[in-house]
Amino acid sequence: MQESPFYESVIQRGIEQGEIRAKRDAVLKLLQRQLGQIPQPFANRINAIQQLSQLDALFEKALVAKSLEEMDWEDTNT
Repeated sequence: MQESPFYESVIQRGIEQGEIRAKRDAVLKLLQRQLGQIPQPFANRINAIQQLSQLDALFEKALVAKSLEEMDWEDTNT
């Protein structure tokens, strides 16, 4: 059965949203594991990010951050 373009775009959007949600969770989990409890304003800021590329950049920064102050938010545009 051939899928309609609309159906395919809905499926693709759902996949993208799932990837974004998973990356947000990964960033938060990594920060929490390395730095302890994450203040809600920081978590809210991460959860507001809609671009996978921005979350990827933030994840890379989180890998080496020793504090939340070291996190450079400039690339996230939030």
